[in-house]
Amino acid sequence: MTARQRALLHLLVEEYIKTKAPVPSARLAEGLGLSPTLARYELIALEEMGYLSKPHPSAGRVPTRLAFRQYSLSLLPPKPLPEAIQERIRRALEGAREPEAFLVKLAVGLSGYPALLRLRLRKAPHVLQVHLSPLPEGTLAVFILEGGRVKETRLPLSLPPDRLKQAEEALSRPFLALSQAPKGLEELFAHLSRALSVGLSLVYREGLAEALKEPEAKDPGFLERLVALYEAGGDEAVLTPPGRVDVRVGEVEGLAQVQAGFARGEWLGEIVLLGPMRMRYLEALSVASSLSQVYTGQHAG
Repeated sequence: MTARQRALLHLLVEEYIKTKAPVPSARLAEGLGLSPTLARYELIALEEMGYLSKPHPSAGRVPTRLAFRQYSLSLLPPKPLPEAIQERIRRALEGAREPEAFLVKLAVGLSGYPALLRLRLRKAPHVLQVHLSPLPEGTLAVFILEGGRVKETRLPLSLPPDRLKQAEEALSRPFLALSQAPKGLEELFAHLSRALSVGLSLVYREGLAEALKEPEAKDPGFLERLVALYEAGGDEAVLTPPGRVDVRVGEVEGLAQVQAGFARGEWLGEIVLLGPMRMRYLEALSVASSLSQVYTGQHAG
């Protein structure tokens, strides 16, 4: 791709992000000071390379997934938010009762997109003891973790006291992962494993209503895919490495994700913004990157 083709492609993507309408070649020619003939020639070349498509012969062109990805990656590393805004965010986070919940609200307010904040312990703690008690409906499991943590959870499974005692004996030594379940206790151990893994991660969500403001929301399929991504738990997700900002375009049909990874104390995490492929990448990247750095005490300026 030549420098002129890249400039033409980026201008077309930016126009499409603003209008969600096919972009005519005359507008692009005028914007770059090209002759209409030269602009059309370069657009045909970009179309042949897979960056553009033309919905109708008489209409303008629209960017493909490949074009959105090329454009969004060209914006890395992101430009930070203005230092004055970063300083206000720092002060607000210092005074917040629950900084993580406030951070994800800030991400929505600054970007205009649904946001997730995923947190996961850097290292799984050793489980020192497990106590199991029968409840009227189910079983109470109490995990005693290293560092003085205690995690309680109700399991939707009822077993007689002798079987619970057998399970406690099998779990009497410190461990990082559950050992193989004794015969007849496989279902209980599966519930215990799931309960323990959930306790090692946190997910904050905010701003799903922002998706309804996008023109793509008229498509039920788009909304279904976005809601599924928004509501997906964070336990199985692979987190963006600390200090890295990434863009995932079209990996879920019609959707884009902007992700900024960080490390803070004993936690690894990432801020994720969700939107259509026609996302305002410049703003989204700045917001995700700057918030992750302010949250971890780094300087994003």
